[in-house]
Amino acid sequence: MKEVRNQLGITQNEVALKIGVQKAYYSRLERGEFVPNIKTCLLIKLALVEIYQERTGKYLEKLTLERLFYLDEWLGV
Repeated sequence: MKEVRNQLGITQNEVALKIGVQKAYYSRLERGEFVPNIKTCLLIKLALVEIYQERTGKYLEKLTLERLFYLDEWLGV
């Protein structure tokens, strides 16, 4: 998550505010201290897409949950 967020130029605070959690909690998610549930995963993805779109006017079509959470590598896809 951190790598993708950084590549998009989005801060932890921006994502945390968008999904309604404290920055400290979001930071711990990125460090792998907690495993987010599917709802939180979807909220993070949507937040990144919305923030990026607000800034650039472009939609992130290729940002899937699999890519965001590196599941494609884990699943061997």
